[in-house]
Amino acid sequence: MFELGGKCLAYHGPMLYEAKILRVWDPENEKVSVLREGDVVVAEEDSEEGVSGIPAELVGGACYFVHYQGWKSTWDEWIGPDRIHEYNEENLALKKSLVEEARNAKRLLQEQQRRKKASGSSSGAVSKRGRHDIGKAANKKGGGANGAATGDGAALGRQEGAGLALSVSQPSAPRIVLHIPVKLKSLLVDDWELVTKDKKICQLPSPTMTVQQTLDSYEDAMAKRLESPAAQSQLSEYCAGLRLYFERSLPILLLYRLERLQYDEVLKKQKFKDMSFCDIYGPIHLLRLLSVLPELMTTTTMDTQGCQLIVRQTESLLEWLVVNIKQLFDTDNTKDYYVNTSSQYEGVALGM
Repeated sequence: MFELGGKCLAYHGPMLYEAKILRVWDPENEKVSVLREGDVVVAEEDSEEGVSGIPAELVGGACYFVHYQGWKSTWDEWIGPDRIHEYNEENLALKKSLVEEARNAKRLLQEQQRRKKASGSSSGAVSKRGRHDIGKAANKKGGGANGAATGDGAALGRQEGAGLALSVSQPSAPRIVLHIPVKLKSLLVDDWELVTKDKKICQLPSPTMTVQQTLDSYEDAMAKRLESPAAQSQLSEYCAGLRLYFERSLPILLLYRLERLQYDEVLKKQKFKDMSFCDIYGPIHLLRLLSVLPELMTTTTMDTQGCQLIVRQTESLLEWLVVNIKQLFDTDNTKDYYVNTSSQYEGVALGM
């Protein structure tokens, strides 16, 4: 269990950071515990420290208000159990490996870019026709994620979002390894820097392709290669389950603090009223989900065979994302994908 005032490791984007637990929300007793001058006290409900300050999507389960070591207090935030880990040697090793992987990914990509420039090759902007070709099948399908995820037997869908609000104090499960290609790891690092350091947010709806269009295009492309009806059914169930996971995990796990105000605005805007999150958000948010999928699976009751199937399906999806990286992520024109935020927006979003 995590102790009030104790150390922990918390996910912020693709990385783990040392943090201190400043408050703890107990959903059973509906109380927020705060440490004041060495004593544990219960915060008043309507105070800034009380339940009124907890994001609505986290109130249903245990959650923690943390301060990231060495960061300004404006980054202090409430996080759910899926983003918090015990401060121990095993998780410190995981933290170190994530940093090393990110550095290697960045270094390798920079080296590839240098070689590309040296050879005189140019990477022009993706044509509108190319973007249309990859997405044309998706536009024919249509349909929201909620309707697509109702098929029987979907390995992800059957979990009903399991792991998104489960206690992490359970016995540690075997670590699930998902091989994320270097180019995609580098994208995650760039995404983290653009949002947390450059104070940019993604344009909504996604200017390239949406999560719905991305998964529909992937399903169409892979289905043509599969001869077995059983394999095609597994593919369809996987994509349906992933859409369901995305819908349920977006507000809990996939947004940086700077993006939460934008999320609140999406919920209020009339033009988004009848749209699912899969029809609004783009591939980078899907990639964020895929990067934490192993953590989510370790907190479910899914058997080993089911986990292995999802890992194989996910690695296939990741390979397809790499092949279509320019069309999906518009890597040559990040300025068209991310937009600057105003000082007023930052003040409200970060509580300054």
